[in-house]
Amino acid sequence: MQDGMFLHSPLLYWNCSLEAIQNDPNLLQTVNQGPSRRSAANVTLRWGSVFAGKRFHHQELVGADALVISMFYQLDSPVGEMWDRQAELLAKGAETHQRYQVYPSDGKERGNTLYEFRFQLMSRLDNIMLAGCYFFTLAYLVMSLKGLRAVKSRLGLIATVLTQIGFSIMSSFTILAFFKVPVSHVPREFFPFVVIVIGLENMFRLINAVLETPAEQSTTNRIAIALGEVGFLSTVAVGTDLGLLLIIGHFSVPAVREFCTFAGVALIMDFVLHLTYFLAVLSVDVRRLELQDSLDCMSFSDDHDSKDPWEDPPNENDSFLRLVMKGALPVSTRIAGSAIMICFLVILNMHFLENQSPLRTFRSLVEMFTSTLSGSLENVARSQVATMPKNVARTPTSWLRLQDQLTGKELIRIVKPGAYRMVAKVYNPIFCVVSGSNRSKIPGLLQNLASMIDLETVAKHFQGFLLTIVLVVAGVTILMNYLLIKYIADDMSDGGTENEGPLLTCQTLYEGHSLDVVMLAASTRGVVVSVGLDRRIVVWKLKPREQVPSKDIIRPTCAEHSLWPVMAIALDEKGEWLAIAPRVGMISIWHVGESTFKGSVAIDLAGQQPAAFFFESSKHGDAVDRGPSLIILRQNGWLSEICIKTGQCIQHRICTGVVVSSSHGVFTPRTPLRIVTACQKARIFVTSKSGGEWNSRQLNLLGQPWSHPSLEAGVDATTVLPLSALGMIVVSRSCSVDLVDLVSGIVVRTFQTGQFKSGSLRAFHAKRRTCLYCGCPAVLSFSIAYTEKESGMFIMHTFFSSRGKMRDVCLRAERDRRERKCFGFETVGETTHWLENVEGWEPTNLNMVTGIRRREAPQEDQSSDDHDTCSSSSQAYSLRRRKQMQRRSSTEDEDEWEAWTMHADGVVTSYPLSYKNGGNNDDSLLVSTAGPVCRVGQRSVAVGFGNTVKVLLVGNERYQDEEDDDLYQISRKPRNYRRQ
Repeated sequence: MQDGMFLHSPLLYWNCSLEAIQNDPNLLQTVNQGPSRRSAANVTLRWGSVFAGKRFHHQELVGADALVISMFYQLDSPVGEMWDRQAELLAKGAETHQRYQVYPSDGKERGNTLYEFRFQLMSRLDNIMLAGCYFFTLAYLVMSLKGLRAVKSRLGLIATVLTQIGFSIMSSFTILAFFKVPVSHVPREFFPFVVIVIGLENMFRLINAVLETPAEQSTTNRIAIALGEVGFLSTVAVGTDLGLLLIIGHFSVPAVREFCTFAGVALIMDFVLHLTYFLAVLSVDVRRLELQDSLDCMSFSDDHDSKDPWEDPPNENDSFLRLVMKGALPVSTRIAGSAIMICFLVILNMHFLENQSPLRTFRSLVEMFTSTLSGSLENVARSQVATMPKNVARTPTSWLRLQDQLTGKELIRIVKPGAYRMVAKVYNPIFCVVSGSNRSKIPGLLQNLASMIDLETVAKHFQGFLLTIVLVVAGVTILMNYLLIKYIADDMSDGGTENEGPLLTCQTLYEGHSLDVVMLAASTRGVVVSVGLDRRIVVWKLKPREQVPSKDIIRPTCAEHSLWPVMAIALDEKGEWLAIAPRVGMISIWHVGESTFKGSVAIDLAGQQPAAFFFESSKHGDAVDRGPSLIILRQNGWLSEICIKTGQCIQHRICTGVVVSSSHGVFTPRTPLRIVTACQKARIFVTSKSGGEWNSRQLNLLGQPWSHPSLEAGVDATTVLPLSALGMIVVSRSCSVDLVDLVSGIVVRTFQTGQFKSGSLRAFHAKRRTCLYCGCPAVLSFSIAYTEKESGMFIMHTFFSSRGKMRDVCLRAERDRRERKCFGFETVGETTHWLENVEGWEPTNLNMVTGIRRREAPQEDQSSDDHDTCSSSSQAYSLRRRKQMQRRSSTEDEDEWEAWTMHADGVVTSYPLSYKNGGNNDDSLLVSTAGPVCRVGQRSVAVGFGNTVKVLLVGNERYQDEEDDDLYQISRKPRNYRRQ
């Protein structure tokens, strides 16, 4: 800096040589080749400091509206007077030759403005404070995610949060650069803070709202409910923060004003990504929780509704830190983000005010506030430049503010080496305009939206941006289809038809029998076998999506296959083999697929119906190796196992008394098939097969230590029902039902019931889960249903956890009353539901009961009793007179009946029985009683209805084996549902 002054001019590209300029063949090429060229004063000749009204093409300068010549000098230097004299001479010369015009016309500046160039580095205290803020924010994130036990993929959620914050910051920089808004005066370390604080607040607000919604609802409903609850609150919070940024930025130093501009744009982008990207990821995470049966939802529920009696209450002597860690402080977090942002902006102002004392900082802020309100700086500047030429794009002050931060650093280094701020007296410029020029006709000079946007940059990157968007969308679509192919198939098969019609539809199997159906058997693969009084055995092969079923009538081909009268039929779970047991003769084996007999087995049933008659499950290891086996348990206590392929018969004596009841097998993949038999003298035996031999042991029932002894202890059991998924059995007596653990014999719970009809007792439960604390089986609900003996009313007892319907009921047999986390039947609540006029029903795997009932007939006038007389006569001579009454329309008879479903929580839904009945059947008989009943597939029920069979389809039955009966199988399945 010679003589206390130096010039900064675009002429320095040619060293201020007129001859060099005249000899230069391409002036623009010289300017574009030297953007980093330095002048003699060691100041970089940046385009923004030596040109005004610049235009670019492919990041190259192609034109400028004006040349800027600046002179820097110290206040005590005489060069300022020399500048004034030369300016006056320049103005007088313009009046003489008229080649250009000078503004002001006399060449004298009208005033000056004090302007501060500042470049303040981060001090050690600033770095420590900022690092502490980021550390506490990270601790807040970790503690919050640690408390969200229902979120299984915490690492994925953290990655989503970081991705959203990163995209918000990068998008904000892109938008600000797009509109040419400078933010270079703010240290880079400050930018992510406000976005992290406000973004995390909205994220956790939405996560908490989603997890508080009932887990049994669909994902769409849960997301919609949560967004409806907190969406308005998040919008108001973001709007409030934007208003605070606008107000605080208006009364702050210029660097903080730049930061407020960035923070406002970043908050808007973060909120947009929050409602699109984060909401979509969270919905996928919620769907994953539902597929895992929402095992973690119970730990996240509000404990105020069901407070743990052993939980220690907050102590008044607890420390503040302990209360914070426990979350016991009654502090609202709705304004936490705004409060942190205000404190951060105050600290940022203190940083740019040289870290002064609090009193001086407050005085400086008051001065900025008063000066902003008065608007003296802008008003003075505007009054002083009132003589500027028309169509000038910016005032001198605004042009100075656009200067790059590096230019200010270089000026500070030249004037005051080692300093970080400099105050300069900036005089108003003198404009020299060439005569005859009209700047208003030059496009892009007026300050509008087009002039603020770098259109060349947009055109250059638009093609790549569009291609990237297409590739990302296509890649995400392919990836989601690849990972979620099973869910998409299930939605297409289940939701596509269920949404178009009712939940329950009725399919009628007709033209198979001419008289009543008296016996039914079915498999999970959609094969139904019906036996009628017309001595017909019909095999129905049902098809999904309400297609017309096929049928096959079994007719004896030789005297060996004497089928009548039929006492029992059994169908294996795959629907391939059918066993028919007549009262007299041998048991015939029918192959369903080949529609032919495959031999017979000589077993003497002594004219009595067997206590158990079923095929061994194919899920058992021995059944896979040896083929299907038929299990027969006779009333005298003898068990027979017949191998269908080899004809080998294995005999085993379970007990010497009369068999009262027997289950049809309790099995899991890890244990052999177990048959539970109730005999006389209140004896219960468990028979299992090991090493090719059957073994029986007596099961001694043991009560819980604290439970009351059963009033019917020692009374013979009347019914034994297996619960294969739980490894338990249900043993009933006259007015009570015991839930018994099959391994230990412990009675988990005794349920008091009314007197029920023989063979009507059923027990079912919600899908098996795993207790989070002990690992034992658990269910959300357990139900017992039966038909009352005297009134014939359907009654269902359902047991939910009293701590909430989404809390598990642990089924661990050996329990401790001091248990604090794992709760069993000692904390359940009982609800009773009933339904009248019920004829036939059966529970399904959907935790509901499905059946047929008579409609409640309206009260009619007693003046005519023809209908009653006709009904009584038809009951007395039903077998002889039904043919005479066939002409009556079948739909009229069906209108007296309806199908119904009752969920475990007691919700009853009725459906017309004639809905989609598969066609009109004029040969249908009048129906006085519905039955028999059996379950078909996993969610449907078949009911004998006169000489037809009504199949009640709940949802869209696909007739597939149940895949999740045992958690051992679930744990061995691959976690990713990829197409093999």
